[in-house]
Amino acid sequence: MVEYIVKVEELDPKLAYIQVTHVIPFFTKDELDQRLNEFEQNHDVDTFMYETPFTKSGAARGSVEEQWKRKTVIKTRYSFPYVLKRIPVKSREIIELSPIEVAIDEMQSKVSELEEIILPPADVKKLQLRLQGSVAVTVNAGPLAYAHAFLDAKVINNFSLDRVEDLKDVFRDFIGVCHKALCVNERMISADQKEYHHVLKENYEKLCQALSELLQDESFQPLSDDADAAAQRNSMALFNAISGASHNSSTA
Repeated sequence: MVEYIVKVEELDPKLAYIQVTHVIPFFTKDELDQRLNEFEQNHDVDTFMYETPFTKSGAARGSVEEQWKRKTVIKTRYSFPYVLKRIPVKSREIIELSPIEVAIDEMQSKVSELEEIILPPADVKKLQLRLQGSVAVTVNAGPLAYAHAFLDAKVINNFSLDRVEDLKDVFRDFIGVCHKALCVNERMISADQKEYHHVLKENYEKLCQALSELLQDESFQPLSDDADAAAQRNSMALFNAISGASHNSSTA
């Protein structure tokens, strides 16, 4: 989804303009606790959210150290589905995430996606695609890009201690859910996929090793089955923390 910032002064007053963007239902943690299935999460909904990437230089995209994100939360006058397809927006809240907060948010999304996909009945093809994209050890892309940008000893003091700890927490969650996903994959695969699973497991171990080398004060070792249960954390609480009132926001 791409949102173009509308500059009213540049619009032709003789023309009518329509801006279309994609939105997703938006819920607080308490609401999600009540909306447990797909129907409940897509019925009687009046709050939606869309994201806009931006940089301070004006470009939409930049390096992870430059990438900001604007979350726009809109509330409609009536709930969807409704007898009308178009419902007026009655309020709007804008939340800006700094680059390290973007990293936390993106990593939290990866954790949530993996947590959802390992729920029974798991789809092994989707599971493997998510795993492959999660555990690939690439310095300039994926999880390690965020780790190097914000957790490296050379730069870590440039950021809020609270945000650094939040990002470390998400990485702990991430390592834990990757391990659980590997366990699910191992149980589901056929004999001819054992070598592929072994490659995924090796990449997971390399990721843990790379994180341990980067964070010299903490060891991100591959989890054992016994440690798996202890790795479970309440990830949505962290999401709410970085999306809360501490950020710059405005309501219209």
